[in-house]
Amino acid sequence: MSAVALSARQLTRRLVARGGAQSDTPDGSVGAAQAAFERTYHELARILGPTGSHALLTRALAQAQAEHPILEEVRIGGHAAPALEDVTALARAHGGPAVAAGLEALLESVIGLLGRLIGPDVVARLVERGAPTGPHHHEDVQ
Repeated sequence: MSAVALSARQLTRRLVARGGAQSDTPDGSVGAAQAAFERTYHELARILGPTGSHALLTRALAQAQAEHPILEEVRIGGHAAPALEDVTALARAHGGPAVAAGLEALLESVIGLLGRLIGPDVVARLVERGAPTGPHHHEDVQ
């Protein structure tokens, strides 16, 4: 499937699946979602700058909280810190599946918002450029 045809949800699922291979946390679903989010956010921060990426994350977090109130307990980190703080504590308190679902919704929201601004095909190229690929992922975006 080409990057042009990927929706925000499909791209999110692809990035999380790739993040699962890189995660070494006890709850793989949370680790995979957090790893995918962090990599994507840092790639976008490199391109958009700290102010633009922070604004995008703030808006996406507010949007995702509507469907996943658990995200109200997530804090946005500083520029040198991970993008999201308190994720591990949140997973211990509320369970991995709920937190993983919230993080995936947040990543999907980031991708969707940015897609509306610059187009989904450009977003796919940007975020997949920073995503690790394993031996089973030969879907390079040109």
